[in-house]
Amino acid sequence: MKTIITLLIFACFTTTICAQTISDEILKQNRNMEAAYNSGELAKIADYYTENATMVGPKTEVIGNENITNYWKGLEGRTVDWKLENIEITAYGDVAIQRGISHLRMYYKENIVQSDVMFTLVWIKEHDQWKINLDHYSPL
Repeated sequence: MKTIITLLIFACFTTTICAQTISDEILKQNRNMEAAYNSGELAKIADYYTENATMVGPKTEVIGNENITNYWKGLEGRTVDWKLENIEITAYGDVAIQRGISHLRMYYKENIVQSDVMFTLVWIKEHDQWKINLDHYSPL
């Protein structure tokens, strides 16, 4: 009986540690994406998406890493700053779901505008790194 209880405690502890590690890795990817945007290196943002990723928003569907690269490059010369606010990350083995709010500021017709959107990201492991496989966003 002691062995079973010990194994159950160990399993719960290990699961909690693994989920925390996954969350930390994904939050690090968020910070890297922000840094790429904030330094104007927009093509680098696509590095955080899988080869077959899909981005879906209002009247927008972008499929494949090459098209996602072009999507982000469309903001070249217009960047101000970007902050990703995490609400939650839930891990399911090699898949994780992240919900949050994106606060992106950019130039539009010589004025700084802010785009605030709610996002849901489906992260999967690709080449031993957490990458976005599905990016869904809706304006707030």
